[in-house]
Amino acid sequence: MQQDFKWQGRHDGDGPAHWRIHHVMNQTIQPQYVLLGFASDEGVRRNQGRVGAAAGPQAIRKQLANLPVHTPLNIADLGDVTCQNGQLEQAQTELSAVLMQNLAKGFKPIVLGGGHEVAFASFQGLFDYNRRHHPQRRIGIINFDAHLDLRRDPVASSGTPFFQAAQLSKQRGQSFHYLCLGVAQHSNTKILFDTAHDLNCQYVYDHEFNSTKNLEITTKVEHFITELDDLYVTIDLDVFSAHIAPGVSAPAVRGIDLASFEWVFEQIVQSGKVRLLDFAECNPSFDTDNKTARLAAYIIYQYLFMNQKLV
Repeated sequence: MQQDFKWQGRHDGDGPAHWRIHHVMNQTIQPQYVLLGFASDEGVRRNQGRVGAAAGPQAIRKQLANLPVHTPLNIADLGDVTCQNGQLEQAQTELSAVLMQNLAKGFKPIVLGGGHEVAFASFQGLFDYNRRHHPQRRIGIINFDAHLDLRRDPVASSGTPFFQAAQLSKQRGQSFHYLCLGVAQHSNTKILFDTAHDLNCQYVYDHEFNSTKNLEITTKVEHFITELDDLYVTIDLDVFSAHIAPGVSAPAVRGIDLASFEWVFEQIVQSGKVRLLDFAECNPSFDTDNKTARLAAYIIYQYLFMNQKLV
């Protein structure tokens, strides 16, 4: 793990009323939340996408640092797992092991990607943790993404993580539960939809995210969550419209809007079943005015402080 980010930012005055996230980061030995970076876009390169997402974790941290702290927050930054010399599988193994260790300590990990190859490492970390400590618990994956990422490719990439997760589940005799929200039909080939059907995956199209369909979506999400014990939630930032998330590996022509996302995300978090959250495809090389990194930081902020009201 590399720890080279310096948490600093605006200082308006002394005392908790002035605190921002950089003030409270790494101030406890028993954090509730831990940040981990996955500085890799090797999977994007293998998937013939535009690289640059390896710088995503640092960009998100910079935007997170100055956000205000209204209620007590125990959080630590554990640094980055980096992909060296194209050794993606080694980096994924390292991240999954670190996640296992921190889940065993009772922490809630938030992983900052990096390409969506982060997803297989994240899933494996939770999967292996449960296999060792809670073998009867059922894991569900909720992926906010324009892409199904179910490629049947023997070489791991940013397009294969959920097929890899399905294969791992099958090898270990576990059921596979996958819900993809925000799928763009024009961005997925027929074979990907065929694979989704073969694996009994569920999905919702991007055009279904609107005020008339949101209730149907939340009902579907509720039914999915009810059958499960633990949730791994992964947010590929290319699920959002390109005007709010331009800095991704594959910008969305249509995408979903932030209000519709928040409607569903709050429901998922309120279930109390989220064990692991990660972000993928923040690509600072193509961002404008840090919009995409700020969006990721905003969602993390909502996750950390959701439903905490000011007195």
